[in-house]
Amino acid sequence: MSTAGREFLTALDSLMESFQKDQRAVFRKLKLTPIQYFVLKWVAHNPAANMSHLAGFLGVRPQTVTPVVDALQRAGWLRRSPSAADRRESLLQVTAGGQRLLGRLHAAYLQRVGRALDAAPEPDLRTATMVLGIASAVLARTPPEGRSPPGPAASRSPARGRAVR
Repeated sequence: MSTAGREFLTALDSLMESFQKDQRAVFRKLKLTPIQYFVLKWVAHNPAANMSHLAGFLGVRPQTVTPVVDALQRAGWLRRSPSAADRRESLLQVTAGGQRLLGRLHAAYLQRVGRALDAAPEPDLRTATMVLGIASAVLARTPPEGRSPPGPAASRSPARGRAVR
């Protein structure tokens, strides 16, 4: 990795740490834990969510996610209902209150980070956006260590030599 690449990763890591610290403060005010937020957001993006899928996604047993789901349900942010296909399975849905909470959190994030980004010159933001897009595309087609490539797309060489304007 180049020196510039290491410097970029260091700056990105610093940004993520600042964001996480800020996010934890917001969560404390809302009496929401980071895992509860993560679960709520995951369920909102997975319409067929159920306890088994959630546990599988997190890599834990279904019993492990039960207390998290129970707390979200008690807060009125998540609804659990029996599946019509298998009454032993619980389907998960974000409630209207949960959707409002996610909306508030997203708006707060955009406002806070937006103010920080306003300090950067427009051309630099465009360059950073392009760099993040390239890295994201390369990571999307590169399998994690220990896994086989998914197919021909993984054998393509990473994007290199793009002009930065």
